[in-house]
Amino acid sequence: MNQAVETRLTHLRAARRCGARNRAGRPCECPAIRGRERCRLHGGRSPGAPEGHANGMYRDGNFTAEAVSERRWAKSLVVDFVETRKDG
Repeated sequence: MNQAVETRLTHLRAARRCGARNRAGRPCECPAIRGRERCRLHGGRSPGAPEGHANGMYRDGNFTAEAVSERRWAKSLVVDFVETRKDG
């Protein structure tokens, strides 16, 4: 059991360190996440923004000028229809 703890500690000590700096300008002393340059506290676990439809910036054409004007036109038709039904 102790041997496993010792090997774990040696691997932890040999791990690459985080590249972030603290407020005093000294480097962070936490070990970096595997395959990344930062530790878990400085964004090493974040895989980045999602791609495609999962991303909030995905553009599908719902808010183009043409689409907006078409929706306004359809809404005006509905409003006109409702007003004529009330009058007649």
